[in-house]
Amino acid sequence: MIQVKIFYAHNDLRNFTYLILDKDTGNSWVIDPWDEKPIIEYIKKESLTLTGILNTHHHHDHIRGNSGLQSIFKCSVLCKEDHHIKLPDHHLIKFLETPGHAPDHLAFSWQRGEEVLALFSGDTLFNSGVGNCKGSGASVEALFETTNRLKKLSDDVLLYPGHDYVLKNLQFAKSLEPENKDIDEAIKKLKDVSTEDGIGWTIGQEKKVNPFFRLDSHELRESVMRDHKNLDQKNLFIKLRSLRDTW
Repeated sequence: MIQVKIFYAHNDLRNFTYLILDKDTGNSWVIDPWDEKPIIEYIKKESLTLTGILNTHHHHDHIRGNSGLQSIFKCSVLCKEDHHIKLPDHHLIKFLETPGHAPDHLAFSWQRGEEVLALFSGDTLFNSGVGNCKGSGASVEALFETTNRLKKLSDDVLLYPGHDYVLKNLQFAKSLEPENKDIDEAIKKLKDVSTEDGIGWTIGQEKKVNPFFRLDSHELRESVMRDHKNLDQKNLFIKLRSLRDTW
């Protein structure tokens, strides 16, 4: 049985680390380790084998725990040339190129055959948001193309983002679509609960509340484009990302 264990970093960046594990074989793979210590403790407690490390991109907060894990478990860091990891019962982890936030950015899809079950999106796609494009080699145009591909995934695909920014992202979304009742409901549900263990949202939920998925929304377009009535979707996305940078 394949399971996902979530580790939350109590840091200013609110990082998520994920451990994909096969309960039957004991093999496991870690995604974007911030702090190796709780991962080492969990792997030893559960008698698992760390088979490999997956990094969505090269930024320090996503590779910080690599060396500590490698020193203990002697495992390798896998790269995009590995393409995929085979798991039991026709499951696999597939490597997807998702440039934008960083030129080398990858996402990892957990699949059963061709059916995508979950997406580990790093800093490409967040709950109700997308990554910034401030770093070296970042490209908002590339992020637009990447986001367009990801929003075509099935509505029931679970999303595992690289950071817990959901409440601030929802507040930004609300400022653009004040009449969107789905955003109201999401804020209400999350306001008094911890989001540190993940919130279990799907791509379908993102289509309801993520402004970067909702470029066809009349209300959003009116909010963003008061002085730019003729922007196409690409330039609307770019404008939207710019607004989020200073919000």
